[in-house]
Amino acid sequence: MIRSKMLYSDLKSMLREYNWDDGFEVPKEILSDSNCDLALALEIFYLADGYSYLEKSDKTAVLQNWNPFITTLYRDILNHKFRKTDTPFTNPLNEVQKYRFRKKQVPEIFLTDL
Repeated sequence: MIRSKMLYSDLKSMLREYNWDDGFEVPKEILSDSNCDLALALEIFYLADGYSYLEKSDKTAVLQNWNPFITTLYRDILNHKFRKTDTPFTNPLNEVQKYRFRKKQVPEIFLTDL
């Protein structure tokens, strides 16, 4: 379990070593830590297959544990729950994917680098 107020580098390390087959408890705890910023939240979003969420694929809607996690994270990012810091984030999407998502009116925060 994560204790409140971990160092940012510890949060990144935990995320890097995390096995996504183990569920979403550790990512939820990372996201709830006060040191979790927008860059880390976006990284978690994409590591948790945020791409499929943005695609709105019918096959992903039935994943019972994933859907509430990714939907909550998506909304929290849009609602500015995570502060923007100097930590960089490189968006993993290529230009064609970004173009397609812009046509679908996906919010820009999910399409740009920080």
